[in-house]
Amino acid sequence: MEKMKDVSKDVVYGKNSQAARLKKIVKQTRGSLVLGVVLLVLLFFASVGYAVVSQEQLESTMYLNQYRLGSKALTTAVQSYAVTGDRIYYEDYMRELNTDKNRDIAWAGLEANDIKDYEWEELRKIASLSDNLVPLEEEAMASVDAGDVVSATAFVFGEEYSETIQQINSLTDDVITRIQDRLDKSKNMLLILQIICAAAFLAGFIRLAVQCLKTITFSQTELLAPIIKVSDQMTLLAEGNLHADLDLAEDDSEVGNMVAAIRFMKDNMAAIIDEISYILEQMGQGNYIITVNQEYVGEYVKIKDSLNKIVEDMRGTVTTIQAVTSEIDSGAGQLAFAAEDLASACTGQATVVSDLMMLLSELTDSIEYNEKEAEEAVKISNLASSTLIVGAQKMKELRAAMRDINQCSEQIISVISAISDIGEEIDLLSLNASIESARAGEAGKGFAVVAEQVKKLAEASQNAVGQTSELIKRTVESVELGTRISREAAANMEEVQMGAEETTGRINAIVDKLKLEVESIAHINEGINNVAGIVDNNSATSEETAAVSEQQKAQVDSMVDLVSRFKV
Repeated sequence: MEKMKDVSKDVVYGKNSQAARLKKIVKQTRGSLVLGVVLLVLLFFASVGYAVVSQEQLESTMYLNQYRLGSKALTTAVQSYAVTGDRIYYEDYMRELNTDKNRDIAWAGLEANDIKDYEWEELRKIASLSDNLVPLEEEAMASVDAGDVVSATAFVFGEEYSETIQQINSLTDDVITRIQDRLDKSKNMLLILQIICAAAFLAGFIRLAVQCLKTITFSQTELLAPIIKVSDQMTLLAEGNLHADLDLAEDDSEVGNMVAAIRFMKDNMAAIIDEISYILEQMGQGNYIITVNQEYVGEYVKIKDSLNKIVEDMRGTVTTIQAVTSEIDSGAGQLAFAAEDLASACTGQATVVSDLMMLLSELTDSIEYNEKEAEEAVKISNLASSTLIVGAQKMKELRAAMRDINQCSEQIISVISAISDIGEEIDLLSLNASIESARAGEAGKGFAVVAEQVKKLAEASQNAVGQTSELIKRTVESVELGTRISREAAANMEEVQMGAEETTGRINAIVDKLKLEVESIAHINEGINNVAGIVDNNSATSEETAAVSEQQKAQVDSMVDLVSRFKV
C-alpha cells in the first residue's frame, strides 16, 4: 500500500486565510468609521461657524441700524423743536440723548462683534460727523429758547447740517454693505464647507455601510457556510461514512486546511481499515506470513503494534502445534510396530489426543472471536483518534475567530454610540437655534431655515446610527450562532473520546484472551508429554493395541494435514 504523507507539520496560513481577510475588512471598516467621525466633527464646526457668522451679521446690521435710528431720532427731534418750538420735541431729544442712548448701545454692541479695522475707521468717521452736528443742534435749541425760530431753522435745515446728515447716511449704508458682503463671503465659504463635509460624510457612511455588508457577507459565506459543511462531514465520519464527498476546496485558508485535514483523515482511515481487513482475512485463512506495511501515524501506531504482536504470537503458536503434531506422527509410526504393548496406553493416548483436539477447537473459536473484536476495535479507534487529532485543534481556532469578531463588533458599537451622542448634541443645537431665530422675529427667518436643516441632518444621523446598530446586532447574532455550533462540535468530540476509551477496553480484552490461549497451548504441551510417557511405559503391549494404533495413525495423519495448511 502507498505510504501516507505526514500531516504533523505546522500549518502556515497565507494572505488568503479567513483571519487575514477578516482583519483587512475590519481595518477598512475602522478607517471608514474614523473618517466619518472626522467629517461629522468638521460638519458640526462648519455649521456652528455658519450660525455664528449669521448671528454676527444679524447683530452688526441691527446695531448699525440702531445707531442710525438713534441719530435720526435726534435729528428729527431737534428739527421738529426748531420748527414748532414745542417742548415735547426737546424732551424727546434729551430722552434719546440721556436715557435711550441708542447710539451708545449700538456702539457697544459693535465693539463686541468682530468688526475689522477698516470698518472701524468708517464707523469712527460716522461718529465724528455725528458729533459735529451737536453744536448746530445746541445753537438751534438755544435760538428756539430765545424765540428766534428763523435762526433755529437755519441751523438744523441749513446746507451744512443737511450735507452732514446725508454723508452720515451714505457712510452708514456703505459700512452696512461692506459688513454684509464680508460676512456673506464667510457664510458662503462655510456653506461650501458644509456641503463638502456633508457630501464626504455621506460617501463615508455609504462606504461604512458597504464594509458592514462585506463583513456580514464574509461571515455568512466564508465562515458560517463552510463550518456547517465541515460539521456535516464530521457527523458522517462519526457514523463511519468515509466516502462522503466534501464540497469545499483546499487552499491556504483556515477552512481550506480543515478540508485538507479531513480528506487526509478519511484516506488514512480507509487505508488502515483496508489493510487490517486484509490481514484478518489472511489470518482467518491460516496465512500468518504477513506483515503490516502501512505507515500509521499518531495513536494508530498502537493498533499497528498490536496487530504485529497478534500475528507474531499466532505464528509461534501454530509453529509449536506443527512441531507437536510432527512428533505425534513419528510416535504413532513407532506404535504401529508395538501394538500389543500399547493397548492400554493407546486408550489413554486417545483420551489425551481427544482433549488436545478439544483445546485446539477452543483455541480456534477464541481466535475467531478475537478477530471480530479486533475489527470492531479498529473501527472505533479510527473514528475516535482521527476526530480527536483534528477536531480539537479546529475547535480552538474557530472559538478564537469568534472571539475576534465579537470584540470587533463591541468596538464598532462603542463608536456608533459616540456618533449617536454627537447627533443628539446637533439636535439640541438646532433647537436652541430655532428659539433664537424666533426671538429675532422677521430678521431671524433665514436663520430658522438653517436651524431646521441642521435638525434634519441630526435626525438623519440618528436614523443612520440605528440602521448601523441593527447591522451590528445581526453580526453579533451570527457570531452567537457560530459559538453554539462550536459547542455542539465540542460535544461530538466528547463522544469520540468515549469511543476511544471503549476501543482501549476491547483491545485489553483481546490481550487477556491471548493470555488464556497461551495457557491452553501450555496444557497441550503437557498433554503431549503425557502421551509420550504412556508410549514409553506401554511399549511391551504393542500387539494388543495394533488395531488401535493403526486407527490413531490415521487420525494423526489427518491432524498433520490440517496443521500443514497454516503458513508460518
